[in-house]
Amino acid sequence: MHRPSTPEPAISLEFLVWAPVLLFSIVAHEYAHAEAAYRQGDDTAYMLGRITFNPLKHIDPFMTVIFPALLALAGAPPFGAAKPVPVNPRKYRHYVRGDIIVSLAGIGANLVLFLVSAALFAAVGLVAGALPALEPSLTIAQRMLFYGMWLNVILAFFNLLPIPPLDGSHVFYHMLPPQA
Repeated sequence: MHRPSTPEPAISLEFLVWAPVLLFSIVAHEYAHAEAAYRQGDDTAYMLGRITFNPLKHIDPFMTVIFPALLALAGAPPFGAAKPVPVNPRKYRHYVRGDIIVSLAGIGANLVLFLVSAALFAAVGLVAGALPALEPSLTIAQRMLFYGMWLNVILAFFNLLPIPPLDGSHVFYHMLPPQA
């Protein structure tokens, strides 16, 4: 007997697993920039209320919402970005040092989230092995932690590219000789 197939949802249910992880990761990246800028003497992000984990302050309608949804509809790997935190490098106590620190802060936040996700991924795996009754819930948690590892390492290395306005362009601008 032939059973009719059910139509695939427009956006895979996997979207519900990776979307919150992506949102948290890009918000943490921008928060790190804002916090680092504030510590370097720039109060621009502070004055605009951007030193916060509140995603509403960091959402860019296209890059945070529409672009990831379009990628999900197309079946492409997840990716997105948040609204860049405004900074004024002229307010840094030490211009070059401050610009490098602020630029690397977001990348550092993504690498820390990668390490935390990796450690929790292993811990959840151990708990799932010890408590098989919790396996369905822990499988979802572990899937989210996998995306936490994958997305954060991608975001960190993508932002290292020396292409303006990415963070790597600021770092390489100050570290390479002017002719490079």
